[in-house]
Amino acid sequence: MDLTWNGGDTEFRWPWLLPVLVLMVIGLLVWWARTRGRLPAGAAYVAHAARLRTLPRYQALVRRRVALGTCLSIAALITCAGAIVLSARVQERQSTEQNDRTRDIMLCLDASGSMAEVDAQVLREFRTIVDGLQGERVGLTIWSGVAITVFPLTDDYDFVVEQLSEAESAFGTGGVYSDEYAIYTAGTVVDWSVQSQLGDGLASCVQRFDRKDEDRSRAIVLASDNEPIGDGIYDLQGAAEFAAAEDVVVHGIAAPATAERPSALQQFEDAAQGTGGTFALLGADGSAAAVVEAIGRLEAREITRPPLVQVLDRPTLGTALAGIGVGGLLAVWITEGVLAVRGRREEEAP
Repeated sequence: MDLTWNGGDTEFRWPWLLPVLVLMVIGLLVWWARTRGRLPAGAAYVAHAARLRTLPRYQALVRRRVALGTCLSIAALITCAGAIVLSARVQERQSTEQNDRTRDIMLCLDASGSMAEVDAQVLREFRTIVDGLQGERVGLTIWSGVAITVFPLTDDYDFVVEQLSEAESAFGTGGVYSDEYAIYTAGTVVDWSVQSQLGDGLASCVQRFDRKDEDRSRAIVLASDNEPIGDGIYDLQGAAEFAAAEDVVVHGIAAPATAERPSALQQFEDAAQGTGGTFALLGADGSAAAVVEAIGRLEAREITRPPLVQVLDRPTLGTALAGIGVGGLLAVWITEGVLAVRGRREEEAP
């Protein structure tokens, strides 16, 4: 899925709260201004204070008090502004266009014992294929006598690569005789006389496609050595016809050992090309590139989806204002305390 961001609009979630809080602050300032001139309880008038006001020490203390008071008032107002902005909650509304790639690719892996030595290489080829995709949904199914979905169709490529790496590790640590391989492929065989059924595996992968009501391009990357044991439900030709009837293109990747059996190789190639797909031997130069190129030629049909709308909180402005204000208040209080201590020491000095 391709996401195109169309920008965002910034607004307050509760805009009515702004004037309410501003009026409250103004009311408090008016009340403070009216009560400022009143004498505090226990205060007394002092006669002949004019000479006191002319003293340099007195004037310095008054200037200091005015400066600290001004700084304190400004810091308090900035803190109030930050609190008001935070209370009203600044939010950004983002609209993201959802442009789906309408191509689905199912990776279909033969997990039978005869493929154990090359499965890790197949998965590396799969990862090469995934690296060449952009926006398509990818899924992984493994099979032998029975098919198991490792992960369904998804456009989360980080998850896809992680799962392919896990599968590569399972197939590449000792092959069919390792515990990791046995655990990973558990359930793909229920009858040991029926294994490596390429026809059944292909038919099962065709059935893994969802969104049947949508007009999507669908492809299967099918890896096998085409060496079936026993009789399955579908033969390879019948499964290929089923895929073609479902408008699924099959891209075949044969294990190198398949070349030692020309008839099996030719049967595999005819089945893949009969659906309009490609065919290559695993590890052959350009095999993965050919599959990626073929997938790129699949028609991508548009699907109309509503835009994805997200509303995100943006508290940065309010937090910054409140932080600056609180920092200013602390700085003023600390400065006032330091100056008071210094003044007392000067008074106590002989």
